[in-house]
Amino acid sequence: MHAMEQLARERTRSNLALAEQLRHSRRQRTLGRARRMEHKAERRMIEAWRRGAELRARIGSPDY
Repeated sequence: MHAMEQLARERTRSNLALAEQLRHSRRQRTLGRARRMEHKAERRMIEAWRRGAELRARIGSPDY
């Protein structure tokens, strides 16, 4: 009976270690995805500013 309890404890420890590794890798993936989304949003914002500047230059509006 003692051997079964020890095996169960070892398996629990192993499962906890695996869960911690999975949490870390998921966190890294989520952070990477958030960074990519942020960079994409920044690029889109810069492009929108450029387009706005082009349009303002074409209509000759100095108010902006």
